Amino acid sequence: MAARGRPTKILTTEDLIELEKFLVDLHYLKKNQQQATMLLHSKEFHELDEKDLSLLKIVHREKIQFEQRQTLIEQIKLKEKNQQPLLTNEIEILGLLQQEMNQDLFFRLDRALESYQKIEKAALDNRIRLENEHKREILQKSHKELTEAQKKRNAENQLKYALGGAVLSAFDALKRSTENIDPEKVRNMIVNNQNFYLKVRSTELFQYIQPKAGGYFQNIDIFIKVLEELCLYEDEHEMKHYILEAERHINRK
Repeated sequence: MAARGRPTKILTTEDLIELEKFLVDLHYLKKNQQQATMLLHSKEFHELDEKDLSLLKIVHREKIQFEQRQTLIEQIKLKEKNQQPLLTNEIEILGLLQQEMNQDLFFRLDRALESYQKIEKAALDNRIRLENEHKREILQKSHKELTEAQKKRNAENQLKYALGGAVLSAFDALKRSTENIDPEKVRNMIVNNQNFYLKVRSTELFQYIQPKAGGYFQNIDIFIKVLEELCLYEDEHEMKHYILEAERHINRK
């Protein structure tokens, strides 16, 4: 399992040279920084033991934090220059910078910067968290929309498959070959049959039969039987009525 937390810092000779220069340039030193200065002046790199290196690592980390805080001072000054609203701790830091520096003021400023740094880090972490949450929401919404669209496409494909099976089953029931079947002809067949039924249903004869008979199939059956039986009637010249009606409508065209 990989180790968690901050990676172990391996101090190099260059790190120790920079650290020594940093400590020399500081106006005031903490106790551990004083001890680190003494170590760097009294021992060579190869003479440092684990306890010495542990102390130097702590001071080296403090060096990095101190340098980061100095950068914050420049940011605060820039905000003031640009007449941006200042936070309470930013005003405090600027006030300390305007005073004559002494040991007490130096460490007060360092503590104020440390507190400000933590607040800034917390604010940054919160912004990153909100941005990540917003990105996750967008991804989740996109995934949900994609999922819904995929479900819709799957349902449409399943319906098409089922309808295709129903058409093939219908052709089989009608004893019709499906070899070289043309989808467009099948579509026209269904549309035309439906249109024909709608025309039949709107006739006066069908309207008369419908409430008196049973369901759809019985209505159609009676409708056909009535038409067939009407073909039996003849006029006084032995002309069947259905022929007269058919000829009359044909001649209208």
